[in-house]
Amino acid sequence: MKKKILILVVILLIAVPIFAGCGTPKSSPQTNSGSTSNSGNTTNNTHPDRQKAPDFSWQTSNGKVMHLSDLQGKVVLLDFWATWCGPCRMTIPHVEALYKKYKDKGVVVIGINLDNAANRNAVRQFIKEKGITYLVISDASGTVANEYGATSIPRFFFIDKHGNIAKMIVGYDPNMEETFSKEIDSLLSEN
Repeated sequence: MKKKILILVVILLIAVPIFAGCGTPKSSPQTNSGSTSNSGNTTNNTHPDRQKAPDFSWQTSNGKVMHLSDLQGKVVLLDFWATWCGPCRMTIPHVEALYKKYKDKGVVVIGINLDNAANRNAVRQFIKEKGITYLVISDASGTVANEYGATSIPRFFFIDKHGNIAKMIVGYDPNMEETFSKEIDSLLSEN
């Protein structure tokens, strides 16, 4: 009997982190305040329950500064992840498949990497090895993760065409391509 209980405990210790996600190593409080946050505001009367996605910016490879708010009119999938997170690694092929499926249909996929700045070269190598072709930006300081309350990863946010958060999903799901496709198709069909 003790052996069965021990086996069950070991299985639970392995399975729970895979499906629940990894905790972020950030020690600062998780808030939705700050200069980049617009939480509480809505821009689409069709879905007044949706909050405005906190805006953030990044620099493109050609030096142009882009903002999340520049992508209004498109559906955006944000993926908060890190190389040290096992469940994040498991989601990457699925996110890549979703990117390829929707990239020409008005959907933007942005991976937000939470590895610390000292690991930038390792992250670049990881992206190359895994064949990630969607946009990946660094959030080594955790600023964007804090704005979104991303306390565990992988964490996904679906942003509608009006820049509002339509849905948030945490953790790995082996059926995520099907689940995410339904959500993306629904958002694409909205005005």
